[in-house]
Amino acid sequence: MSNLKVLHLIPSLAVGGMERLVCDLVTARDKTTTSIVCLNTLGLLGEQISHQVDVKVLHLSGGIFSGIVNVYKELKKQKPQIVHCHNLQAHFYGSICAKLLGNMRVVLTKHGQHIPQTGLTTKINRITLKSSKTVGVSADITKLMNGWIYDGRYTAEYIANGAPLRSEKTLNDEKITKHSLGIQDDCICLGIVARLSKPKDHTVLVKSIKELSHSYPNIHLLIIGDGPLKSDIASLIDNLNASAQITLLGERQDIPDILHLLDIFVLTSSSEGIPMTILEAMAAKLPVVATNVGGIPQVVIDGETGFLVADKQQKELSEALARLIDDPNLRARFGGNGRTLLEKNYSIKQTMEKYEVIYTNLVNPGMTVDI
Repeated sequence: MSNLKVLHLIPSLAVGGMERLVCDLVTARDKTTTSIVCLNTLGLLGEQISHQVDVKVLHLSGGIFSGIVNVYKELKKQKPQIVHCHNLQAHFYGSICAKLLGNMRVVLTKHGQHIPQTGLTTKINRITLKSSKTVGVSADITKLMNGWIYDGRYTAEYIANGAPLRSEKTLNDEKITKHSLGIQDDCICLGIVARLSKPKDHTVLVKSIKELSHSYPNIHLLIIGDGPLKSDIASLIDNLNASAQITLLGERQDIPDILHLLDIFVLTSSSEGIPMTILEAMAAKLPVVATNVGGIPQVVIDGETGFLVADKQQKELSEALARLIDDPNLRARFGGNGRTLLEKNYSIKQTMEKYEVIYTNLVNPGMTVDI
């Protein structure tokens, strides 16, 4: 890794795919040359990582001008060579302040497909992004950013998210974890790790599990995550009398252990880049059933590492889940294929190496990176 000083600018370190990637990127580098600045709040992941790396929280709340002043002061204090911004709010502040300070390079990683079309910050972002290095975490996001900012010229770069290749030996025993969650040993466990929000569409999954439970009384769904729709999802589970088959776990710090006890991983999002949760499931050798949207087909190879289903199609989702519930050999084959795909193309080491090349080329064009 290079010894360039990199500061990651991000809205918060709440539990999410973007936030997990930042934590993994930071822990992969020398802690003396890497830091994180959260614009708004710290978050659960921030609490976990703050003892390993320098994390500063600005608590921006006083409007755009006040925010620029606060970010400017922090960048001036830390003096990074690279300001690595994650999503457009962070880039708005980071790019302006880097230009004012005059001696910092800016990288934007775009993690989602949503792009605002109006407003002052959007106009300024479209201008400043022309001199930033833009990265998309999936091929479709990269194409979207090229069209939005660069008028079709291929300038943005695609770097897929990567996940740590954790050893199973570091995980808690599966039966102990199951018992701690009140789940019987013979249950077929399914799980989803996602923010409880509309784009993740937990509703179709909850209804599917209730339907499947009539034929498969030993299935159990674990929903890991928090968000604005938590009470709505809890009410739906109650209304369907599905509390015996579905558990809302909320945010958890032991996600690798929970993934290890699952038999099937599910993601029912209507919009995604390349989800970190799917990569983490692949690292745990889990077969995946996911919606055929965004960058998901790049990592869930239909019929090889899992099944792809159409968005919001409960019948198709139920059929795919039933095929895996019925066939433990198929689950094992898909899970093994997913782990192999991850090792070849989506490890955090590969992701970090590609970012290191970008950092070095921005500061020292043409210099060879030692990785």
